[in-house]
Amino acid sequence: GHEDATGVELAQRFAQHVQRRDVRLWCGARPHAVRRDGGGFRLEFTTPEGAREETAQALLIATGTRYRAEEVLSGVPGAQDLLAREIACGPYAFADLEAQSGRRILIVGGGDNAYENARLLAGKAAVLHLVMRGAPRAGMHLRAEVEAAVRAGRCRVYRHTRIAAIARRDGTLEVRLSGERGSETVAVDRIHVLAGYVPNTAFLAPVFGALAAGFELDAAGYLRADADGRTGVRGVYAAGDVCNPQFPCVVSALAQGARAARAIEHDLALARHAGPGPAL
Repeated sequence: GHEDATGVELAQRFAQHVQRRDVRLWCGARPHAVRRDGGGFRLEFTTPEGAREETAQALLIATGTRYRAEEVLSGVPGAQDLLAREIACGPYAFADLEAQSGRRILIVGGGDNAYENARLLAGKAAVLHLVMRGAPRAGMHLRAEVEAAVRAGRCRVYRHTRIAAIARRDGTLEVRLSGERGSETVAVDRIHVLAGYVPNTAFLAPVFGALAAGFELDAAGYLRADADGRTGVRGVYAAGDVCNPQFPCVVSALAQGARAARAIEHDLALARHAGPGPAL
């Protein structure tokens, strides 16, 4: 394992490994178009240094997910005025929890991450609010621990509730809640948004153009791929969280990447032996 290694540190190790293998890296790149080029693909993208074009025999999509934050606060009056120190989203809500001792925290979300955050903060925060749009989705053990904190007066849980407005008054955030209890305003120092994740697949249609019709997405927008990472577009593969809503984590992403790499090697070898075929 990698004890005491953060996600950022693991990413740095992986990047160093790739560099030792003489793999070309373009950080900060933005794809603009992908089109068929013979039996492979031609990619148009920009980097901080300018526009580029490259060809590839196969493509692997490993764009992962992003934490759902914009959707949760979209249209909420005052949300756009929050300072960086007043809001933490996704994994950043778990950073330096000791520094939140004695503070008033509002957590948005009803899944495992939100409840885990509440569990960890229940003994530290002066006031803790857990707000969710629907019913709790967290595991029973996490819910039991948070309910114990509720009974002890260390946490309040608001089900079927949303944030209606945010205002800053005398250095305090006044958050107006609207839900099954009616309307209520709570005073907090910080907001943690832990409302789940969204797959990074919105780019597929504009970048792949007509080819994108071959991709299949599930109801949540995750890219469908077979056990070896093959998508519905010949020559395009997927690995990691972008196609794995069931078990998104580093370990499964690495395993999927290795399996997809093997499938790419196998498929390219078959194509070389079969000779050129019709472009799809």
